[in-house]
Amino acid sequence: MRSILLITIIPLFCLPQNNNYKNSSDELFLMFYNVENLFDTIDSPNNTDNEFLPNSNKKWNSHKYYHKLEQLDKVFFNLVQYENSSFLPDIIGLCEVENRLVIEDLLASSSFKGHNYTIVHKDSPDRRGIDCALLFSNKFKVIQKDFIAIDNPDQNSRTRDIVFVKLKLGSYIINVFVNHWPSRWGGQEKSNYKRVYASKVLSEYIKRNTSDDEYSIIMGDFNDYPSNESISKLIVDNKFINLMTSKYVSGKGSYNYKGKWNWLDQILLSEKFNSSNVNLISSGSFKRSFMLYKNKNGIGVPNRTFGGDNWYGGFSDHLPVYFKFNFSN
Repeated sequence: MRSILLITIIPLFCLPQNNNYKNSSDELFLMFYNVENLFDTIDSPNNTDNEFLPNSNKKWNSHKYYHKLEQLDKVFFNLVQYENSSFLPDIIGLCEVENRLVIEDLLASSSFKGHNYTIVHKDSPDRRGIDCALLFSNKFKVIQKDFIAIDNPDQNSRTRDIVFVKLKLGSYIINVFVNHWPSRWGGQEKSNYKRVYASKVLSEYIKRNTSDDEYSIIMGDFNDYPSNESISKLIVDNKFINLMTSKYVSGKGSYNYKGKWNWLDQILLSEKFNSSNVNLISSGSFKRSFMLYKNKNGIGVPNRTFGGDNWYGGFSDHLPVYFKFNFSN
C-alpha cells in the first residue's frame, strides 16, 4: 500500500480532478526518470550510436523502438494515476535520451495527450550521444536556462551536460538541475574522481547563479549513492536536503544491484524548502509489479530493455523518482 508522506505541521491537500493540469495554487508534481537508452534507429554521424541501429547485434529497429515508447508510456500512465490523481507532472527530468526527436515521440504517447510541455534539451558531448532534458508545463515562466559542461581535464571522454532552468511561478523562483553523472565503469573507487568533479562544478554553479530566497531542486541519476563523497559534499557545501535519506521517502531505492536496492536516482532540495509555506506531500520511487521481473533468487528487479544484446522488451533498469509539494497561501 502506498503511504502518504507528510511533515507533521502540514495539512493534507486534496487534488481537483477535472483536467490534466492544475493551476498555480495546487500541488506541484516533479519527477525524474532514467529511461535507459532511448535511441532512435537513425545513424548519427556525430555519436557512437552503432549499438542501437538495425544492423547492430541488438538489431535495434522500429518495432523495438516503438515497443520501448509504449512501455515507457505505460509507466507514465500508472505513475500519474497512482501518485498524482491522473494529472500530468508539472516538471519532468529525463536522462539517457538520444535527441529531441525521441522526446517528442515520447510526448506523442497516449499518456501525454493534450500536453503543453516546453522541452529544454541540447545534444551533449557525451560519446554515446545520451543526454539530459527537462520538460515543464506552460504554467511556468522561463527566467534563465543553461547547459552546464563537465569538462574534467583528468577525464579522457566528455560526459553529459547538466540541464539548468530557472522558472518563475507566481512570486516563486524555482531552480531545477537535471543530472546524469559519469558512470562507475571500472569500479566505484577508480571512477570516483569523475563524479566528485561533476559535484564540484554543480556546487560552484549553484553558488553563482542562485540565491537563498529561491527554491532549488537537484534531480538526476548520479551513479553514486547518498552516502558517497560526491553527494555528501554537494549537500554539505550547499546545505541541501536529500529526500532519499529523509523519513518522508517511500520505497527502498531506484536501482537494484545484485539484489540490493539503493538510490542512484535522487532528488535534493535547497534549505528554502524548509520554509513554513512549503507543504511536502510525498516523495519516493515508483514501483509496480508490471515494471519488474524476478531474478534467479526470486527478487523483483527493474525489467530493462536489454541485457547485453538480449532484448527483454522491458521498461528501464531504473525506477522513476518523484516529489510532490505545494506552497501555502
